[in-house]
Amino acid sequence: MTHPLPPLLLGLFRELKANGVPVGIRDYLDGIEALRLGFGQDSRAALRDLAIALWSRSDEERRVINRWFDVLPAPDDALAATIDDQLDRLDTTASEPTGAPTAPTARPTAQPGAGTTPAPATSLSPEATATQAERARVSFAAAREGSGLPIPRLASAPAIDEDYVLTPQPLVSPRDMAVLWRRYRRSTRHGPRTEMDLAATLRERCRRGLLCRPVCRPHRSNSARLLILADASPSMDPWRPFLATLAESLPLGRLARAEVRYFSNQPRRQLYATPGLTEPETRDDVLRRHAGAALLVVSDAGSARGALNRRRALQTADFLNEARRHFPATVWLNPMPKRRWAGTTAGLIADGPVPMLPVDAPHLLRAIDILRGNK
Repeated sequence: MTHPLPPLLLGLFRELKANGVPVGIRDYLDGIEALRLGFGQDSRAALRDLAIALWSRSDEERRVINRWFDVLPAPDDALAATIDDQLDRLDTTASEPTGAPTAPTARPTAQPGAGTTPAPATSLSPEATATQAERARVSFAAAREGSGLPIPRLASAPAIDEDYVLTPQPLVSPRDMAVLWRRYRRSTRHGPRTEMDLAATLRERCRRGLLCRPVCRPHRSNSARLLILADASPSMDPWRPFLATLAESLPLGRLARAEVRYFSNQPRRQLYATPGLTEPETRDDVLRRHAGAALLVVSDAGSARGALNRRRALQTADFLNEARRHFPATVWLNPMPKRRWAGTTAGLIADGPVPMLPVDAPHLLRAIDILRGNK
């Protein structure tokens, strides 16, 4: 029994993803477009060369593609026929008019032994067919119980036979965050005297006329300290990867001391060591331990839900006033766009003495400068 040929190299694409090859939607669509232009349809070798040219960047990736073609059971004739059939189906789907309703259609099924994948028949209403030709329907459903904001999900499959591989794109990469932390420096000298002080050595030589040994001083080191308070409430779920990036990049910043503590909605009497709000510690103990450091608060401050809670704004203002007695510099990062702050709790907090900045590369750089003391 022979295995059916995956449509339009979909099996190869999945094999590459399974082996860690960084191919995405654009690469898959480039492969389909190349087939439509006539490349790779002459023989198995031509199709193999096309896949290597489009999707491989190293010897290991080429070996993965070669292995996949070596175990492909279909002969060259069946391969070319299957490619033509799949391209015809895609072209037919793309050429359907979107302005007028179309009758429900069923996808053609292949005869046994033809080497193609039987496609199940589908029955759609005229309105659904016309809508799918324009765009995929999106519905909203919560990811889990009590997770906060709903996550958009497809209500129906797209009209074309393609699988999309979505790769998450972080707001800021860990490497870029580490570079930003390196900018946050306060150089001081402390420790053993192992570095020669040339100016002091010359002065000592001129004063005594005889120099027994050079004058040494401690090396410069970064004495900057940082405390990050991150909001781990359900409304911050979309930015959990950004919070993880903050925590992962801190050890790469070479700060004298840096720590992340979590809260829900607003910093109350207890702060937590994990995003799951476990391992509590009193807020006063945390503030006293990091007195003299810089403070960075990360929260949407109610702007994600568009809510205005004056009591929350007053309590947050009291906390910030207390924090200013312990920390010489404080910055608030809000991942929501600035235009969404107006009329929410975030807008009231942003009007206070602590600067509130959006989360993007220029404003992150500005936040670091404020933490350094450059107002």
